Amino acid sequence: MRRLTHMLVLAAPLLLAGCGASQSKPTAQDDAAWDQAMLAGRDSFELGRYTVAVSQYRKAANLALVRDDGTAVAEAGYDLAVSQLAANAPAQALQTTQATRQAVQLRGAQDMTSLDLVEAASHYRLGHYAQAVASAGHAMQSSDTALAARAALVMGLAADAQGDQSGLQTAATYLNSLKQPLSLTQQADRAEIQARMLGRSNPALAEQQAEEAADLRQSEGSYHDMARALALAARIAASQGDQAKAHALWARAAQSAAAQSGSLNRMDAQTLAHGSLTKGNATPPADDAQVWARNAGDIVLSPFSETDGTH
Repeated sequence: MRRLTHMLVLAAPLLLAGCGASQSKPTAQDDAAWDQAMLAGRDSFELGRYTVAVSQYRKAANLALVRDDGTAVAEAGYDLAVSQLAANAPAQALQTTQATRQAVQLRGAQDMTSLDLVEAASHYRLGHYAQAVASAGHAMQSSDTALAARAALVMGLAADAQGDQSGLQTAATYLNSLKQPLSLTQQADRAEIQARMLGRSNPALAEQQAEEAADLRQSEGSYHDMARALALAARIAASQGDQAKAHALWARAAQSAAAQSGSLNRMDAQTLAHGSLTKGNATPPADDAQVWARNAGDIVLSPFSETDGTH
């Protein structure tokens, strides 16, 4: 079944394995209303209409409960949580994964590593780094290499955030073990985690790896992840005493994050049947841009805003 892994720290739609509910009875996939809600949710998600996607996937999850179909509950609940995470609502996404897990367990499912992945990303976004590392470790046990690799990224980010060198090493080892050829996403993930690993021992190479990750993120259109990689490169440059380069990198990260979060990233209400909705790649936390801008010094955070820029 097609599922979404287009989360804030997860870059591209992937085909993930189903969650193992019984196939001995008709499933909600045969229900026209469920099919329609899932299709509408996916289309809305891919257009960046996350509010609509949340509404449609919530409808699909409830229709799956009507049919008592564990497989459909798992799929709709997972996509609902991913959409909430993309809409910058990690607390809601975490609640959804927990509710989905409970509902699916009641119906006999076994493998729910995809939910572990969303839980890990949600915990990371909320600053629950120890929980993120633990959930990511569970997700890395998945037989789906693509899913496990994304979990390794989350583990590395969370481990680095709390100074957990063991967790960071585990993530780096997994990503370095991936077989060629690697997707752009996997190349970027590996470069970013390697940069975090080398930050102290070889800062020059670490900075190079961080900038490579940013370039790869830009190529694949993962702009939130790109901004994070630019901020990482800035941090490493500052640690080497290159303040001019660090300030420039902080500024680039801040302006990208601000543009993703701000009014410039709003769709024209007249073009949408559902009204004014946030559009774009995953919306970063509002404070990212402010923090990075402070690190950059005196910069115009939103140079093309209607108010002629905000410092």
